[in-house]
Amino acid sequence: MLHLFDKNRDLFTSWAVLRYEQEGEAYLLQMTAVLQDGSRLTLRDYLFADGSRKYAYHWMETDGGLRRRWDNTSHWSAIVTAPHHMHLPDQEIPELSTVTNLEDLLSFLRQWFDEKR
Repeated sequence: MLHLFDKNRDLFTSWAVLRYEQEGEAYLLQMTAVLQDGSRLTLRDYLFADGSRKYAYHWMETDGGLRRRWDNTSHWSAIVTAPHHMHLPDQEIPELSTVTNLEDLLSFLRQWFDEKR
């Protein structure tokens, strides 16, 4: 899993693993990262022994304001991609999300920065 960050190191100026545990297929990952534009990312990604997952990827502006947050808490069941959804700044109801794992997140970030160039 951490190899994904090595593979995409050009997106980041730094990252730190706060916690990583793995037992069999189950894992727990908590990280923080600074992206190439100074924005920050905090993430939690858990895969439990029963196969269920819990994740939250929180992307912040340099001043700490929300840029985007993806998660899979089940409180937005009306969204087509529920439980997966994305929060945007100043938006009360989140949007559907196709970002559901670290690979998706890193692909999204790469596309974001490629479009900004």
